[in-house]
Amino acid sequence: MSRRRRKLREMAADPRFISGIHNYCDRWCERCPLTSRCLVFAMQQEEGAGDPAARDITNQAFWTRMEEIFRETREMLEELMQEHGITLDPADLDGQARQRERDDEPDHPCAVAAKEYGKAVEEWFGGARPRFQARGEALMRELRMGLPGADPEEEAKRLEDAVEVIRWYQYQIAVKVMRAVGSARREDEIDVLCDQGDADGSAKVALIGIDRSLAAWSELLRQLPDEEDRILPLLAALSRLRREVEGAFPGARAFLRPGFDTGETAAT
Repeated sequence: MSRRRRKLREMAADPRFISGIHNYCDRWCERCPLTSRCLVFAMQQEEGAGDPAARDITNQAFWTRMEEIFRETREMLEELMQEHGITLDPADLDGQARQRERDDEPDHPCAVAAKEYGKAVEEWFGGARPRFQARGEALMRELRMGLPGADPEEEAKRLEDAVEVIRWYQYQIAVKVMRAVGSARREDEIDVLCDQGDADGSAKVALIGIDRSLAAWSELLRQLPDEEDRILPLLAALSRLRREVEGAFPGARAFLRPGFDTGETAAT
């Protein structure tokens, strides 16, 4: 047995690694709070690149900050959507019945909507460069003026983080939705009853991407108010997509992803 194979076998037997944690993650290792518990990540980083546990703590702080941003802006978002007459279609069909109805369609509506969202995001960024430039110049002026109570560096960081989140999930949401749809169809074909396993797990990852993207877009809306007419439709589309995915996969939110939803913390 080669030294490398022996090393991998030893790593696989290490109890600090959580079995299956990589199956329902978003593949964003640079922002993951549990890389120190992931065998796949350890195998990729075998040569050593810093302390994964220390990175995990930093990443947990990043997501905590994003959740705080979402809480801060959720009420503002709801008020703006009401003000502009943007309404979301109610979930008027039973989720399981809706799923059976749609799984027979060649192109699942959730997958189509997710792909359209990805394209719309690309279009938005294509036309938003002047707004970002203007915002950057405004923050630089605030920094030079040293205005009391202002924190332009923190504002710039929040803006950068929001863009990073949106870009990461821009296309991944559709990928995870399509995997969920495909898994549900395969499970129907082999007549697996009461086990939505991979379909629900994949749908949950998609929903997490949607939740985080909504938070990020809300932050962009706060910092780029002149883009309101272009950002609100994206927020509305994401909100509708979230309801549609929740309706098509009613067990997704309750799915327990190994490590992330089962109470484990970073290895010490």
